[in-house]
Amino acid sequence: MSESQDIKFEKLKERDISLQVALTAMTAALYIALGYIFQPISFLGLQFRVAELIVGMCILFPREGLIGNVIGVFFVNLSSPLGAIDLISCIVNVPALYCIVILREKKLLKYLGGILYAIIISIYVAIVLNYAFGLPVWLMFIQVLIAEVILATIGILIFDIIKIRLDI
Repeated sequence: MSESQDIKFEKLKERDISLQVALTAMTAALYIALGYIFQPISFLGLQFRVAELIVGMCILFPREGLIGNVIGVFFVNLSSPLGAIDLISCIVNVPALYCIVILREKKLLKYLGGILYAIIISIYVAIVLNYAFGLPVWLMFIQVLIAEVILATIGILIFDIIKIRLDI
């Protein structure tokens, strides 16, 4: 490779890294904004965390979507009524989001990724609510699961439409 090609390659690589950081930050910012706007309905047993729509970003940009969602969850959960125990959910989000990432290119199976995501998150939330408040695990699981499935599915649908329309 010539020196000018090396310089072009380095600039392209820098732009690529900048784009990755920007997409990650944008994903986190969207999650945080929706999390704080809808904070009153984002926690406890009857939660409907609208920010979960952003999990669909993993369809467009898998790495940036996953990392941005984890960062977003961390910052939103700083205001959780459960306190510090709810910050552990960042760790739980990684394998849950990875279900979406793995299945993102599979026609209808991408929605199975969203359902698996919802199941993992709902199990965690039910256990934490049981630990913190003694609430029944199965009831909390079902309540959270219904909202998670709805939001994850709609989020995947929205970002899949964006992917198709923008031909990404």
